[in-house]
Amino acid sequence: MVTKKASPIFASKEDSNFREALKLYDAKQYKKALKLVEGNLKKHSHHAESLALKGCITFHIGAKQDAEPYILKAVEKEPTNYLVNHLAGLYYRSVEDYHKAAKWLKAANDNGSPNKPILRDLSFMQSQIRDYKNLKESRQLYLEHQPGYRANWTGLAVAQHLNKEYHAAVSTLDKIENIIKEHLTDADMYEQSECVLYKHQILSEAGDYERALKALENDKDSIKDMLSYMEYKAKYLLLLGQKKEASLIYRELLKRNPDNISYYPLLETALDTTSKPEELRLKLYEKLGRYYPRSDPPKFIPLTFLSSEGDLFAKKARDYIIPQLLRGVPATFVNVKPLYLNPKKSQVIEEIVLDFYQHDLPKLENPTVAVWTEYFLAQHYLYKNDLDSADKHIDLALEHTPTLVELYIVKARIIKHRGDYVKASEVMDEGRKLDLQDRFINSKTTKYLLRANKVNEAIDCISLFTKLDEDAINGCKDLHTMQVSWVLVESAEAYTRLYHEYQAKLNELRNCEAEENEELTQELLENIETYRGLALKRFTSIVKLYKIFYNDQYDFHSYCMRRGTPRDYIDTLRWEDKIHSTPIYTRALKGLSELYFELYSESLNDNEESSQEVKIKKTNKKQKKAKAQMNKKKTEFIARVESEKEDADPLGAKLLHDLQNSDVIEALFELFKSLIEEGKDLELTWKVLFKVYLIQGKYVLALQAVKNLNKVLNPYGEKKLREIGSRVVELATTSKNDDKANAAIVKVVEKGLHSAFPEFEQLSTDEFLELYNQ
Repeated sequence: MVTKKASPIFASKEDSNFREALKLYDAKQYKKALKLVEGNLKKHSHHAESLALKGCITFHIGAKQDAEPYILKAVEKEPTNYLVNHLAGLYYRSVEDYHKAAKWLKAANDNGSPNKPILRDLSFMQSQIRDYKNLKESRQLYLEHQPGYRANWTGLAVAQHLNKEYHAAVSTLDKIENIIKEHLTDADMYEQSECVLYKHQILSEAGDYERALKALENDKDSIKDMLSYMEYKAKYLLLLGQKKEASLIYRELLKRNPDNISYYPLLETALDTTSKPEELRLKLYEKLGRYYPRSDPPKFIPLTFLSSEGDLFAKKARDYIIPQLLRGVPATFVNVKPLYLNPKKSQVIEEIVLDFYQHDLPKLENPTVAVWTEYFLAQHYLYKNDLDSADKHIDLALEHTPTLVELYIVKARIIKHRGDYVKASEVMDEGRKLDLQDRFINSKTTKYLLRANKVNEAIDCISLFTKLDEDAINGCKDLHTMQVSWVLVESAEAYTRLYHEYQAKLNELRNCEAEENEELTQELLENIETYRGLALKRFTSIVKLYKIFYNDQYDFHSYCMRRGTPRDYIDTLRWEDKIHSTPIYTRALKGLSELYFELYSESLNDNEESSQEVKIKKTNKKQKKAKAQMNKKKTEFIARVESEKEDADPLGAKLLHDLQNSDVIEALFELFKSLIEEGKDLELTWKVLFKVYLIQGKYVLALQAVKNLNKVLNPYGEKKLREIGSRVVELATTSKNDDKANAAIVKVVEKGLHSAFPEFEQLSTDEFLELYNQ
């Protein structure tokens, strides 16, 4: 037992056994450690250290659900015991509850633990939960404990940088550089270079460009990444107004990589040509084009600023497009597609290609030019939504060369735009069979099959490029293991459509005047439950993947410091800070929100007749027999959709059942909580949260949500949108009609609506909705 805050005394037999058990636990000999700990607890059931250690051991031997009670009991008995605090921190780190882990590791240190590596572990937790204020303190204390490692100095500089203490971070990096500069070996030079460049990144973010430029010149000999050196130097010179010197460096950068399109506008900025006449700008790019004849940007960039009404654009566009068609470049249309944002330019391009098609093409001997020209025109008309013309050109191309895979992709896209997903998937599959080793066409076919709701065929298709286990029917498990998120989200959406399809059939059957077919009804109910469960399971698997992505960053808090890559580490943190606003994740949340709201609506519909009908069918002997037969048929289907080996809930039935018996709206809010900050610029965030807050009766938050939605949809405030008007009226009506709502809250909401939308106070509801109708 710990008798003093900072000095546990292992005097008793229990303490001696605990110390031995702790050694065995560190050596991962969990069974031997457990035996000693249980011996302690038989004699002294309240021995706090043993309780905490038993909780950690129980977790690691697999009984994860039984572990936490021991931890809670231990910290309740001795909350100031640093050994108990440390073990609690280790347990919560294992279960990936980083906030509690940080809390208990900090408690262990505050309660006098002599084990200073706790500070290192604590800093990892604080980085994970973005507690940058306390991170700086932990890094400082750990550096004082172990100042002989460069990683600890870099760690402190990173903590100061994340707290926006730029000059302190630079000072920390300067100190360690001065200490070790005489002792660097060749093996240390990469880390030295990266840390020096990291210092310049900090100086750049601080806006102290003059000091940054001076330091960059002083550190030139330490920098091995000369590309970064040149980019930093050019940036500083440009921002300090030394444009001539900056332009020279950008010319050097173009010599290194003339295909880097970002250097060209920076060179123009340095030369002050961006505001000059387009003829002068064109001369610059023509000169650059002569220097770099095989580079694309000098030829393409002038097309972005030349006026579509002048002859220059038509001439340069022709010089850019026609040589690519003659060479048979498949990406010709993709290259010019950015210009289509200007309809006049797209019209000029159409005239150029049609002129070539009608007058020059017949004179050419090379037959492939005709195919690629037809291919270009098909894509051009598809972009303009002229599907008949697109069809005409792609059919001519297919007639000419029926073995070219790219033609089938465009043909399938045209059919997809007509709304016939089934036929589009068939055409895409026809193209896939021409080249079974092409991963791209295989992936496109899979996507089209999923859009056509042919999920089993799609999984079989993508399984050609997955690893199959011995007993696996398809690659479904491997798709989950390899985190193929686009397949998972597409299949989830396909299952949702199938569920809605069967739901519509059931409603149609029940609305039919004829006598209801019990067997057919039961089959439809089974399919509805199956596909809804699978949709939930697939959408939820995306959420789980992103939780893995979030947890995976934990290893980088240590790794990047040891490997000396602080710039990449900062980039990783900033990417992780926006991870939940990525398109795949938001698609999954959108699908889940629709399913959750449906479940909530079902819970409100107290349809006794329907409920009784299902119960009767479940207790009917014939139906039981039919269900048993159906379950037999399901065995193969389950084998096809299992997401992991020995999947306990392959069809998502348990997931669906648990949701139906829980607070669905609160569960949905938990999913969207991360988007409040990360996805504040997303329309989806505020639409869903508005509805959630309205259902929960949190009207002030609903007001804030509708105001945020208005900012996203109408950033300049010049529009009166129907989506906003209807939500304003809905919020006002719901809050006023809610008898349980606090009168003061209702008044606050009313005033808030009048302040944000003055017309709502001045006009009647109908007049307001008529005004907000865009």
